[in-house]
Amino acid sequence: MERERLERLETRYEELAGRVALLELERPRPAAERALEVDTGGGLFAPRVRDAVPLDRTTESAAPPLLRTVDPPAAPAVEPPTLRERLGVADDPLEDLLGGRVLAWVGSLAVFLGLLFLLAIAISRGWLGEGARVALAALASSGLIAGGAWLHERTARVDAARAAAAAGIAGLFATATVATRLYALVPEPVGLAMALLIGACATMLALRWDSRGLAALGILGAVAAPLLVGAGHAAGTLALLFVALASATGVLLWRRWDWLALAAFALAAPQWIPSLFDGASTAGAAVALVAFGGLAVAMAVGYDVRVGAGALRSQPALLLTANALTLAVAGWCAFDGLGDAAAGEISLAALAAAHVAVGLVGPRLARVSEQLKLLALSIGIVLADVAFALVLHGWVLALGWAATGVAFAALQRRAGVSGRDGAFVQGGLGGHLALALVQTLLVAHPLAVLRGDATLTAAGAVSVTALAAGCLAAGRLAGRAENTWRIALDATGLAALALLAALTLDGTALVLAWVGEGIVLVRIARRFGDRVAAGGALGFLALASLHALAFEAPPSSLASGLAAPLDALAAVGGVAALALLCSAWLPGLLPEPAPGALRGGAVVMSLYLASGLVVTPFAGGQAIEGELLDAQQQGQLALSVFWTLTGVGALVAGLRGDRRPLRLAALALLGIAVAKVFLLDLATLTSVYRVGSFVALGLLLLAGAALWQRLRPRAASVRGR
Repeated sequence: MERERLERLETRYEELAGRVALLELERPRPAAERALEVDTGGGLFAPRVRDAVPLDRTTESAAPPLLRTVDPPAAPAVEPPTLRERLGVADDPLEDLLGGRVLAWVGSLAVFLGLLFLLAIAISRGWLGEGARVALAALASSGLIAGGAWLHERTARVDAARAAAAAGIAGLFATATVATRLYALVPEPVGLAMALLIGACATMLALRWDSRGLAALGILGAVAAPLLVGAGHAAGTLALLFVALASATGVLLWRRWDWLALAAFALAAPQWIPSLFDGASTAGAAVALVAFGGLAVAMAVGYDVRVGAGALRSQPALLLTANALTLAVAGWCAFDGLGDAAAGEISLAALAAAHVAVGLVGPRLARVSEQLKLLALSIGIVLADVAFALVLHGWVLALGWAATGVAFAALQRRAGVSGRDGAFVQGGLGGHLALALVQTLLVAHPLAVLRGDATLTAAGAVSVTALAAGCLAAGRLAGRAENTWRIALDATGLAALALLAALTLDGTALVLAWVGEGIVLVRIARRFGDRVAAGGALGFLALASLHALAFEAPPSSLASGLAAPLDALAAVGGVAALALLCSAWLPGLLPEPAPGALRGGAVVMSLYLASGLVVTPFAGGQAIEGELLDAQQQGQLALSVFWTLTGVGALVAGLRGDRRPLRLAALALLGIAVAKVFLLDLATLTSVYRVGSFVALGLLLLAGAALWQRLRPRAASVRGR
């Protein structure tokens, strides 16, 4: 510390010397002195014996060489002695560190440990009685404090003085603890008063001397004294510990030594936490939690206020977070061990409310940082969520967390927050809706319900409904249509609606429900230009299509017919209608190929449905020895004819209207018909139906070719005009 003080004095001295030199250069010069100035690039020479009349460059150049003034040689620069040289201090940092600091503090630590050994193990040897030991330790500790104070105030103020005082303060704390708790030589009120005086003395010396070492060994030694001497966890010991910790808080707030807060908390927590489980009552545990937890919060917030607003510092942030976690876990476990679960829930709720209050009241203080406010609010909200989950269960949790997410969305819309505040609000919004999603999955069991292993309960239905409503409402409040949050929220809400329909409905009713939701979204997208609604409509279209093709009209219906023609007609027809609506009402909200693809998909679904209806009247038989019955063969023959007729008709329509996509689709369908006849019919049909299939295909293809030859020139001429 002396070395640092000398360096600061030396730096200050050199700064003042530089300022004086600048003032000497900038002072006004007399006229006679200015007359001696010669224009040689702006240089200023020392005064010379010369006329006061200024000479111009021409006159001086014309003068004889012997009459010109010659500059005197510059005097060699002499470095002024440094402050260390004037004070006679050796300029050897390593020697100064080892000889001045390390020896002093190691010696003080050895003395302190010696005092502890005297108090803790001397009783087993029987050297001194309890009173004599305590008195001797108190006398030695007081002597160390007095000697250190005398050295520091009256002499050279070396590190040895501070180290001796620190060892004495720690020894006094240990002495007071032992005399009060172990030997019962003094009543607890007297011991508490002694601890107060010792803590006040340590605080005063640390502040007066600006000594980090004194704070570390003295204050932290005082905090660790009950633990080192094994004083137990009784109320008196906790009171002494609280006094020592309060002294550390005072030094922290006055000198802004951030390391002191974390060190004191780390030493104090292992001492007061076991008292919650060591025969404590509910009231005693609550007092300990409030006292030590409140002191830690005061450390974090007070330090932030003392330093001033700005970026969030790691030490108060870590202290506030660690303290909240410690209080929550220790309090819940302690009250649960005492058989008072209600008290544990109340403690969590109170802890959450306290942190929320710190976050809300903090900005009203003069110099508290905005980031600490957000951290306190975040901790409070997380603790409130934990308490909420412990108190309530089932669908109420999903409903409550969804409502909290909507509240965060409303806060974002109303306040228009951005930056760190915006991140905090968005974190609360997304976090609570994520909790609602998880709770919904736990309550509704969607996979088991969809597999048929379970049935949907009323609680599950309410949970899914709450999730969907919360996401959609938050999406309306969160931001603009292109906002990422709104897209994510709307997508989650629409997925929840689709899941709700799947859990409550089945079969054709489910397909029609998805089609109806898609139609509503198409209408919304068309009216408000909402791309999210357009994407949702396409999603419902995909779900309805997959369900219809998997259950109502599976691909096997092209061979065996439709099991329920009316259901297939409703399901596939609804899908085709939704696809046509999407292609007609969403052209500006979809990429360019999408509308045409949707129209083509509607046509394909209609053709697929018609194909199933064509085969259905001929269904009713089973395969025997690899051959189909007559009715099924007739159905396959009818299907081949139907595809060929449809292809030829579409080809003619494409030629007459000169619509190239229609012609290409017709040729593709004819190609499929040809592949079916040559590959499938040839392998599965009997000779009679095989002949009929080939003949019908050939005649229709010839007719189509003739029509092509007849209509193709007309189409070309129409294009030419």
